Order: sequence, then structure tokens, then C-alpha cells
Amino acid sequence: MEKIITRTTIVLLLICFSTVSAHADRKTMEGFMIGTGVAILGAAIIHGIHNDSRHHYDRNYSRHSRHYYAGYRHGYKNRHHRKYKSCRPRGYWEIERIWVEPVYEKKWNPGHYNLRGDWISGRHEKFLVEDGYFQEEKVWVWH
Repeated sequence: MEKIITRTTIVLLLICFSTVSAHADRKTMEGFMIGTGVAILGAAIIHGIHNDSRHHYDRNYSRHSRHYYAGYRHGYKNRHHRKYKSCRPRGYWEIERIWVEPVYEKKWNPGHYNLRGDWISGRHEKFLVEDGYFQEEKVWVWH
């Protein structure tokens, strides 16, 4: 979407600056440019609002919602006489720290002399590409 907006803006700017209008004064050209900018900005804002990146798994549905059915959770007999007062899920989110191993790359180290003048034969060696690090991950814990 951003590429389309960028390309459209560039094309409009090139058209406006490359052509000479016969009777267009400065006010109409400025109005056209401001109107185009407002339209592009408004389209980007509306697109951003409609493509919200929130997660939809944490919605709380009410008891009378069309998505709610007590029979699946408590069985047929307990559908109307529930043991639990709340309809909340039994558990909580917990953040775990997970260690991600460092990444090594195996490369050929050709034969060479060291600083003392001793010959060292060629061999494959591991070279560090990326350090290890802790990554935080959200995990659901049942209770």
C-alpha cells in the first residue's frame, strides 16, 4: 500500500512540475497539491485504522453473546447450574526467558605459520556469526 501511495505521489508531482498550465494561477495549483496530499494522507490513516494489528484471542464475550455456549465447558448437566461464578479462563500469561544458542559458521582455515614460526596445517574451524541471547516468550500457564 505504501508503494502505491509513494508512486502515485511521485507521478502527480512530476505531472504538476513538468507541464505548464495555460491559465492556471498559483492559487489553483496550490489547492490541487494540498487536496492531493490530504487525500493520500487520509487514505493511509483509514487503511491503518482498518488493519489493526491487535490480537483477537483475548476478547471477553458476555453471557448472552452469540459466541457463548456454556454446555461445551461444563457438560450438559451443568449448563444451567454452573459451579464457577466467573467465565474467565483458568490460567494466566507468564513471560519466560529462553536462551537462543549462538550461531557458528564452519569455514576452512588454510595452512599458515603462527607468530612463533611454527607451521599450522589447514583445518575447518567454527567462527562466531551471532552471539547467543535471551528471548522473552509469552506462555499460557494453566492452574
